[in-house]
Amino acid sequence: PIGYFSNQVLNEKFRLGRSPTEEAARHIQHQQQMYYNQYSPVPTPEDVNRNQDMLYRNQYVVERHYEFEEEWPFWVRKPDVAETYDSWTNSYRKTLPFLRYFNGTFDFKWPIRELEVLVPNLAGMEVLITATVGEKFYDEVISGYAIARIYNSSIRVAFLGESPQVFKPAMPFTAYLAVEYHDGSPIDENLLRAAVMDVTGFVESKSGGRREWPATRLQMSASSPGIWEVKVDIRNDLQLDDRPQSRDFLNGVERMRLQASFVDPRGERAQTELLMVSHYSPRNQHIKVSTSTDTPVVGEYIIFHIRTNFYLEDFNYLIMSKGVILMNDRETITEGIRTIAVVLSAEMAPMATIVVWKITLAGQIVADSLTFPVNGISRNNFTVYINNRKARTGEKVEVAIFGEPGSYVGLSGIDSAFYTMQAGNELTYAKIVTKMSSFDEQTNGTYKHVWHTHAGTPDELVYFPASSFGIDANRTFAYSGLIVFTDGYVPRRFDTCNRTLGYGECLSGRCYPLNKQCDGLFDCDDGTDEIGCRVRNDTELLNYRKYRFNRILRHYENVWLWKDVNIGPHGRYIFNVEVPDRPAYWMVSAFSVSPSKGFGMLNKAIEYVGVQPFFINVEMPEHCRQGEQVGIRVTVFNYMTTPIEATVVLHGSKDYKFVHVEENGIVRSYNPRTSFGEHQFFIYLEAQGTTIVYVPVVPQKLGDVDVTLHVATLLGTDTITRRLRVESDGLPQYRHQSILLDLSNRAYVLEYMHVNITQTPEIPYQVDRYFVYGSNRARISVVGDVVGPIFPTMPVNATSLLYLPMESAEQNAFSFAANLYTIMYMRLINQRNKTTEKHAFYHMNIAYQRQLSFMRADGSFSLFRSDWNNSASSVWLTAYCVRVFQEASFYEWENFIWIDSTIIDKNMRWLLQHQTPEGAFYEVTWLPDRKMNRTNFANNTSLQNRNITLTSHVLITLASVKDLSGSLGARVALAQQRAISWIERNMQFLEDTEEPYDVAITAYALLLCKSPMAEHVFSILRRHARVIGDFMYWGSKEVPQPPKKLENQKWFSLPRLPYEFDALNIETTAYALLVYVSRREFIVDPIVRWLNAQRLNDGGWASTQDTSAALRALVEYTVHSRIREVSSLTVEVEASSQGGKIQALHIDDTNLAQLQSIEIPESWGTVKVQAKGAG
Repeated sequence: PIGYFSNQVLNEKFRLGRSPTEEAARHIQHQQQMYYNQYSPVPTPEDVNRNQDMLYRNQYVVERHYEFEEEWPFWVRKPDVAETYDSWTNSYRKTLPFLRYFNGTFDFKWPIRELEVLVPNLAGMEVLITATVGEKFYDEVISGYAIARIYNSSIRVAFLGESPQVFKPAMPFTAYLAVEYHDGSPIDENLLRAAVMDVTGFVESKSGGRREWPATRLQMSASSPGIWEVKVDIRNDLQLDDRPQSRDFLNGVERMRLQASFVDPRGERAQTELLMVSHYSPRNQHIKVSTSTDTPVVGEYIIFHIRTNFYLEDFNYLIMSKGVILMNDRETITEGIRTIAVVLSAEMAPMATIVVWKITLAGQIVADSLTFPVNGISRNNFTVYINNRKARTGEKVEVAIFGEPGSYVGLSGIDSAFYTMQAGNELTYAKIVTKMSSFDEQTNGTYKHVWHTHAGTPDELVYFPASSFGIDANRTFAYSGLIVFTDGYVPRRFDTCNRTLGYGECLSGRCYPLNKQCDGLFDCDDGTDEIGCRVRNDTELLNYRKYRFNRILRHYENVWLWKDVNIGPHGRYIFNVEVPDRPAYWMVSAFSVSPSKGFGMLNKAIEYVGVQPFFINVEMPEHCRQGEQVGIRVTVFNYMTTPIEATVVLHGSKDYKFVHVEENGIVRSYNPRTSFGEHQFFIYLEAQGTTIVYVPVVPQKLGDVDVTLHVATLLGTDTITRRLRVESDGLPQYRHQSILLDLSNRAYVLEYMHVNITQTPEIPYQVDRYFVYGSNRARISVVGDVVGPIFPTMPVNATSLLYLPMESAEQNAFSFAANLYTIMYMRLINQRNKTTEKHAFYHMNIAYQRQLSFMRADGSFSLFRSDWNNSASSVWLTAYCVRVFQEASFYEWENFIWIDSTIIDKNMRWLLQHQTPEGAFYEVTWLPDRKMNRTNFANNTSLQNRNITLTSHVLITLASVKDLSGSLGARVALAQQRAISWIERNMQFLEDTEEPYDVAITAYALLLCKSPMAEHVFSILRRHARVIGDFMYWGSKEVPQPPKKLENQKWFSLPRLPYEFDALNIETTAYALLVYVSRREFIVDPIVRWLNAQRLNDGGWASTQDTSAALRALVEYTVHSRIREVSSLTVEVEASSQGGKIQALHIDDTNLAQLQSIEIPESWGTVKVQAKGAG
């Protein structure tokens, strides 16, 4: 809770239940038990629901309520509590615990012993705590929650690499032990150093003999706490000499078993064991490779040791990483061991494999491999310093980055609450190494172990070299990712397990069913079938961390220091950055990419406490109505350890007045005492405290008003300015008039426009007024091309262009198309701007994802997402969406917006299902565009599903799509031919129709498809053209010319009013313009002139579909007409309401399509526009 409230209630709920992982394991065990039944019944829907319910069964809810005042709030159910004796009233009453003074926080404890009574075992349980805080005066209720997971506190010890493993008895080998809690979290290092780790074992031979391996007490690794290293050398440990009996025993070793016992200082014990199976070699000839380098680093040497148990003169080796062989060589060996040194390259990171082999004189191949980690991240060492002593006020800090010149460094500072989630939202060393090591799909890997911490710090990763997992030379090569071509003998242990029949091989030589792999049961006696089965559910753990507590706005706003820098030639980059006012515990992480040393990152995030000693927070509305009083709440924070005095100052301005609060807090609502000028408030701030000051003001003008406040102390000042938008009363009325200034054949144009508003709103002798005082304002916008402005807002959409909502699929598709056509327009007229395109593509990707939410599973689009009568699939809408998506599938934009071709294929398949055998397309839902289906029933004929208009609409889409997969392209081509044939068969309908829209869209569709009948339909279209004055258009009814009136021998243009069939006439004329431009007709300018005169907004027309068609047509027109290439003109604007002041706007090639505006406040009278130049 924020602030100080008097009547508050905290309601806590504790929900205990098995974790999803535990319930899933119980469900799997139950299914395994059913598997052994004689038959397995088919699960019914009731069984499925019952199985899902198992995940949430046995949950317990315990509620405890804390009341902070004796009056119980109405929004929380009052629990039934037992009566207690009240000594003051000498009676029994039901009382609840309450806290009278609540200062914003409340700490409570819940005994674990009470939870233990509820469930048989607390391990794996989750405790959900919900808190509901209510404030009576504001009638506000806020809820929050947190989840705690109870883990088993017992200790677990395990061998790295799982069991069983492969070893060579004649060679020494190393095993590793890890100790952790059962949930995978690390144990305190001091506790581990006082613990005892004992390892015992025994060796079994093929003849049945057994010898004990001497017990050993191990010391924990100094460099890796929690890891113990076990070194085994059977020859020396069992004191075997060179006698034939000793050699026979050593060669006859079949397996070895190690048992580890761990005892911590508290006496808790943990045990584990490791089974090792002997490597198979027909002649008992072995070669072994090992390394003595503890931490291999790129750029340094790694030392390999190669030893054999037989004589050979040389051997071959290669080193590979990520499936690529990096080096190979041959080395001689004179004694039983050979040591070589290899320089580690960056290509070997994060892990590489060395394979050694030799073909003996008998033709047998002996081989071994070693996979070792390579640290390639620590080479790029860079340093980040945060210096908070530059600015004593704490408002800014200096960030200094030192590293290799030319390196790229990415910084990120987020709230500690988000950083400690560690749910995949931050780069960590363990995550990077794990991802990089999985590039190569190979079975052999390093021994690695990850510790998951409870404190929210990044996971810790340790990894060690691992020998081959192959039981013989054949599998050694296979597990290394190599294919061998040789005429020698590659030994392979005989097995009878046929993987084709579903059987895998155990290391012991037996077989197991592959369908029982990773089922939690040992089908192999040595447990081979359970190797590599991940016990930990990482996805479930990440989800738990993500939703462990509820998120508030502060978490999302606290993103700081998000910056990309490049280190300069001097090896440093220093900059200053402002620290957010809100106190937060920041975790700053960084990574770097160097041209010579590769990738690097900070090993540990930098902790920074961004608490300013003194700052203010100003809260006020952003909008208000004329005459309303606005209350400004100023919260002053003092985070110092001493109290201070401060002065809150409201700056004086002619745009607002201060409202005086009279004695006892009384303010007259309709006639308060107000005053201009500066006003001050003296306050006293306790240490670590806050004080709230309320500043009421009343705006004095319409439009934007800037309110400035600052607080001054001896330590410094903090100033904040907020902008208030003051709107007039009543309903705003918008009028628009568009004039085309054509200087293509003249050098001077003069136009007069009438604002059609009087100087005063008063009507003589009447109470009514023409308009609200001060609400009359105008804006003159100038654009250098007929298409309109490039991104007057970012992004352009149905709301910004047409003042329409964006809730339906059609409106969202139009918004996507409007941004698309604008970017295409910028590219075609050489007005590209990378920053603008970046923002536009960002919003287009959002619109694309949103549009896909309207797509159904069958590939169709519906107008709405919700399941109601208007959300059925639509052929018209699907065709329109596919057309827009296809236009966005441009090869130059694939890196910025990628339209999935499978989506278009899916849409087209659904569209083709709604074509009649004759070729017409038909709609399956109510008509979102009614004019599309009015040709369904022909006059004086029984022919149904004629659908000429809808078929033409879909035909445009069929002609636009391309690069379809498989046979879909051929189906689309056939559907296109059938649609053309259908339209050509109904040519008489186009001859007789009185609707020019049907003719226009059909003419454009046939022109795109290059139909022979396109010329005939064009002649019909030309007959429907209407010419009035200098304009040419197509419409159902005659549309008058733009209104004008004659005053003082001058024609003044008046604002355009909406007419009947505006959207239909504009869309029809736009399709006609597309036909005329595509045919290179001479009479085009009158059509363009009429389209621009019909604008109802700066960037749009009447509705979405007519605006989309008009934008597309005008883009095609401006590309084909080259008048823009010589555009250079000046526009002078003189408004009568500004006393004859002249303002000039210049248009040239640099700002050809940029929107330039002049605001005219309190506009009335006339506006004179004078254009000079060419364009």
